[in-house]
Amino acid sequence: MLTDVHYGNGDRDSETRDLHGCFDFWDNNSVDFTVQLGDLIEGKGPEAEENLAGVAAVLRKYPGTLYHVAGNHCLGAPLENYLKETGLDSPYYTFSKKGIRFIVLHGMDINPETIPKSDTDRSRKNLLMSDPWATLYCGAIGQQQINWLVQQLDESKRQGEAAILFCHFPLLKESSDKPHGLLWNHDEVTDVLRRYRNIIACITGHLHRSAYVERYGIHFLTMPPFVKRNDPANYSCGMIELDNTFLTVSDQNMNLLHKLKIT
Repeated sequence: MLTDVHYGNGDRDSETRDLHGCFDFWDNNSVDFTVQLGDLIEGKGPEAEENLAGVAAVLRKYPGTLYHVAGNHCLGAPLENYLKETGLDSPYYTFSKKGIRFIVLHGMDINPETIPKSDTDRSRKNLLMSDPWATLYCGAIGQQQINWLVQQLDESKRQGEAAILFCHFPLLKESSDKPHGLLWNHDEVTDVLRRYRNIIACITGHLHRSAYVERYGIHFLTMPPFVKRNDPANYSCGMIELDNTFLTVSDQNMNLLHKLKIT
């Protein structure tokens, strides 16, 4: 796991060196794949595009499989550029490994700069004006993506798969704070998730510190950020291990962060 790199926020040589340290950690532990949870870059416009090209060049040197989640800062560059540099066809997608369906959500589907095309999506954007937890730094999942999410969860249930979701934005107040906010339509999305008993976890970033809450039998995890790796916790990246009983989260120094029972 890796989140909130904010490449270009500081010294690029230091950022590049520490990303390579993450590569070594994952490689030494033979991880099956890595997920980057969003806010990969810093800046807007030409600066963001330069940072995106720079960090993409670094990440291409990682020998393992890397999946990307779009965050609010990722869209400082045009979405089409972000998708091209990360090798994605769509900002929301799914993949399966070892009987688990992993569902990647695009929390900036509706954002302060989009013009919704339907009444339902306009109501989701209006949450920005009515919900104090809906900040300018976040966004919402639109109707088309909601329909797709339900389809994916229904299909995972029919196939007998467990499910794990990734989103840049936290979905519950206990896993964020008001300044950072939540996915704008967090209540709507959690109402969808609570209908399914096969969801193990929803894993997010954005908060710039770790947080955890269990709700509806789902583990809601907010991962700590790479960008604050020089703070006292010295966290840069982590690893999640799954077996039939536990979801275990460790940092790059193999310090145990969570050991959570899978129900």
